[in-house]
Amino acid sequence: MKPFLLTSACILAMTIASTSAQALTQRLGPGNRTITFSELSMTDGSPDDGTCEKRYGTDFTTQSNPDSASNPLKRTTKEGHNIEVIALGGNVSEGIFSIENQYEIIFPDDETKTPVDVELAATGLIGSQEASGVFSDGTCRGVIQVKVVSN
Repeated sequence: MKPFLLTSACILAMTIASTSAQALTQRLGPGNRTITFSELSMTDGSPDDGTCEKRYGTDFTTQSNPDSASNPLKRTTKEGHNIEVIALGGNVSEGIFSIENQYEIIFPDDETKTPVDVELAATGLIGSQEASGVFSDGTCRGVIQVKVVSN
């Protein structure tokens, strides 16, 4: 009887987590998203040594990763970024949403294909299809703007 209850509890927890994850990724609505980074600096606040500009200096538009059509947590860009949501968090209340997510990004110019963990905290108005906030990857930090560009 105990194994049955444990298995049922695990399945219920996974279902709730999966549903929450999908709800969190859909707060901005479906579609491609333009990501804009600004006010780039090193995480200690010192001026960028060039690393941040190289990683985040241009806008890019994310789209569903064609290799993972069944996984909405994987995205890619035309420039060659591979992005995966590895942790989800946030809240929705009184018409405002917040997102506190962690991503793994493989940048197109990184020959070693080493993922960089990026923490993001952003807020927006439900239905506005945009959010803004801050990000850090342990080396770089700055301001981020996310906007849905197509559905």
